[in-house]
Amino acid sequence: MANVFDGVRIVELAQYVFVPGASVMLADQGAEVIKIEPPGLGDPYRTLKIGDGREIDGVNLAMEQNNRNKKSLALDLKSEEGREALLRLVETADVFLTSLRPKAIRALRLDVDDLRARNPRIIYARGNGYGFKGGEADKPGFDSSAFWARGGMCYALTRPGQQPTSPRPSLGDHTSSLSLAYGIASALFKRAATGEPSVVETSLLATAVWVLSGDVTYSQKPGYKVHGVQATRPPLKYAYTTRDGRIIQLMLLDPRPHWVPLCRLLGLEALAGDPRFVDNEARTQHADELIDLIQKVIGAKDWADWAPAFAAWDAPWELIRSIDDVISDPQVHANGMFIPMTVGGQKIRVVAGPTAFDGCTALADAAPSPDLGEQTAALLAELGYSPAEIAALRARSVVQ
Repeated sequence: MANVFDGVRIVELAQYVFVPGASVMLADQGAEVIKIEPPGLGDPYRTLKIGDGREIDGVNLAMEQNNRNKKSLALDLKSEEGREALLRLVETADVFLTSLRPKAIRALRLDVDDLRARNPRIIYARGNGYGFKGGEADKPGFDSSAFWARGGMCYALTRPGQQPTSPRPSLGDHTSSLSLAYGIASALFKRAATGEPSVVETSLLATAVWVLSGDVTYSQKPGYKVHGVQATRPPLKYAYTTRDGRIIQLMLLDPRPHWVPLCRLLGLEALAGDPRFVDNEARTQHADELIDLIQKVIGAKDWADWAPAFAAWDAPWELIRSIDDVISDPQVHANGMFIPMTVGGQKIRVVAGPTAFDGCTALADAAPSPDLGEQTAALLAELGYSPAEIAALRARSVVQ
């Protein structure tokens, strides 16, 4: 079966997570992604050490998660010969994808007009921290700064008076990569339909504002409070703790069909007709009382005792899971959310993109992330460079 992006060639000049995270989802569905890296160290993410457990037996898990199924071409783009090799490659490509800041791209003479002079049909896609207009287009931005701090995420997810909540690894990067991958796929669709290429842009900040669009939109209402008391303690959208410390999250957005069955499940049938709790308005007015009553009942038993009753209740609820729970979740495995790989003899798993096509989230045979410059010679040969020319470029450290 053909993959969705078979035949699409993407030239990626990007580092770290956000932008490479977008192209890896396309690579998983058949796109040929050629990662351009500087000779020597390559993408800084190859050697970044920040003490967060990203390695296992010498395998860089972060590189594998964001760069599997790609090719690596190591070029010195500050040299005219290296830049020319990149432009020859661009002539064969469908998409040019970059995370470099605008001033860096201009310095390399690799802006939209530069590339379109060699390939008028090239789709130019880019992601950065703060967007490509305004006074901060060149400001460096990572997920913890541009997405988490500037975008309002930390504020929204930190209770007043508490130490600011810390972000999870790559949370903003991988959320934003979805925006960029969507943009690239849309541009490919538009070009196929009209012949016109697009410039695709998104940022960590733009994605954060979109993720928080509920709060951002609702804030137009006078008096709206992100951390309002009633907004944080709705009894039927509350989390209740069992005797053994498991937490059950209720999410009864429309409680009308579920209120009486919940009272029956909890053995609190008398509450169904109690005037304090007869409808949502009443339950909101008496939220603390109802929360205490439900918590007292749920807290009297272990989760194992509650599990059969909740499993039989056809309503939106869920047990709050740990990362270890997610890893072993049969529903996660049934839907192909993990990709098994062998890297340097080590068996690992990486996470597939969240979209399946014809039931498949990724290629059947995933290739590990490439070594720095692993495909340099093969790609240059494809572009017409002779073995002698490639050797000469290597000798001058233009390529690796």
